[in-house]
Amino acid sequence: MQNIFIYPAEPSDAARELYLYATNCASAWLMAEAAFRNYERKRAKGTYDAALARQGLRYAVETAAKEYAREHGAPGDKWHAMFKPADRAAAAHMLMSDAEAEWAAGNKWSN
Repeated sequence: MQNIFIYPAEPSDAARELYLYATNCASAWLMAEAAFRNYERKRAKGTYDAALARQGLRYAVETAAKEYAREHGAPGDKWHAMFKPADRAAAAHMLMSDAEAEWAAGNKWSN
């Protein structure tokens, strides 16, 4: 069984494109920020699980993939065909890694 939480050494072009789009898509970013605040509370309680956090961010990444397909795809293009599950998992991993780097630097999402 393949572990979908392992970040590939070199993400695909589709994964990088989805990551960049997710950081600039308002609806996806609002979902990601809400998740980051939730994970911050879990870190404070000591119940934070990095693998589950990455899995939880996949909802925000899927939202970004759907928006990307609507905005940039041809009529009839399917979002799930444009971005394979491995690409979506890699984009979620990149988003969560950014948040963890911010936490390591002492920055917080919540006030």
